[in-house]
Amino acid sequence: MKIASNKVTDIVRFFKEQLQDRYEDGELETMIRYCFEEFLNVRHFDISLHKNDTVTESELLKFNFAVKDLKTEKPLQYIFGKADFYGLKLIVNEHVLIPRPETEELVNLIISDLKKNKNSLTIIDIGTGSGCIPIALKKNIPAAAVSAMDVSENALAVAAQNAALNKTEITFINDDILSPAANYNAASFDVIVSNPPYIRISEKEKMHTNVLTYEPHLALFVNDPDPLLFYNAIADFALKTLKPGGSIYFEINENLGPETQQLMERKGFKNIVLVKDMSNKNRILRGMY
Repeated sequence: MKIASNKVTDIVRFFKEQLQDRYEDGELETMIRYCFEEFLNVRHFDISLHKNDTVTESELLKFNFAVKDLKTEKPLQYIFGKADFYGLKLIVNEHVLIPRPETEELVNLIISDLKKNKNSLTIIDIGTGSGCIPIALKKNIPAAAVSAMDVSENALAVAAQNAALNKTEITFINDDILSPAANYNAASFDVIVSNPPYIRISEKEKMHTNVLTYEPHLALFVNDPDPLLFYNAIADFALKTLKPGGSIYFEINENLGPETQQLMERKGFKNIVLVKDMSNKNRILRGMY
C-alpha cells in the first residue's frame, strides 16, 4: 500500500492505519512527530496547522519508506541515521548501538566528578561504539586528553565521523580488550570508562525485536558462564594503566550489580559504589585505584 495523496492529513492517516497493530498509540504519535520533524522540519504541535498542505514526491517517498521500515520494528535512529546524546547529534548505523539515556547518566556522573579537577586529565573509553561517551566527555571537559578503543573497525569509522561532526579531538585505537595487541604505558590514565557487552544470552528473550534484529550483537551479548568477562579484562587493564588515585566507571547489567562490585573488590579497587539509574536499577559502578 501507498499513501493516498501528498496531503499531510493522508500521511498521518497512513501511519496510523499501517502501524496501529504494532505500536501503542503514544509511541505511534511520537514516531509521526519525529518523522515530520526530520523530513519536513514541522514541529509536532504544527502538524494540525498543516493538515491540508501537500508534500513533494521525494518527501512522500521518505514517509513511505519510514512506514515500511517501522513495520519491521527498525528503530527510528537507524531510519534517520542519527541519534541525540547528551545534547549532541551523532551518526548511527548497524555497526554501533543506539546511545541510551542510561549511558547519558554515566557520562553525567563522570563530568560531575571531574569538572572541578584542575589537572590535565587523561581518559580512555573502552568499547566506544558510536563514540558517544568520549565525545561527550571531551565536549564538556575540553582540556582532557581523550582516547577511545574498539575491536570493530566499522564502529571506529562511525566514531571518527562523530568526533569530526562534533569538532572533538579523540585518539581512536583499534584493539581488543580481551587480548590487547598494543603496548600501553603504566599509569597512563586518570579515568577508564566502559559500557561493555553485558547482556547474557539467556536474557535475549526479554529483549525487543528492534534491538535483536538491528543492533550489533557484538556490542550487546556475553555467554552465560562468564557474564563478567569484559569487566574482568578491563579491571586487569586498569590495574596496569590507571594512575594511583585514578577512577574507573562502568555501565553494568542491572541483575549483576553485587557480582560486579565483588569482582572489583577482589581486584583491589577501593571506594566502590553502585549507582542507581533513573529507574532505580543498579546501572553504574564507580571505583578508585
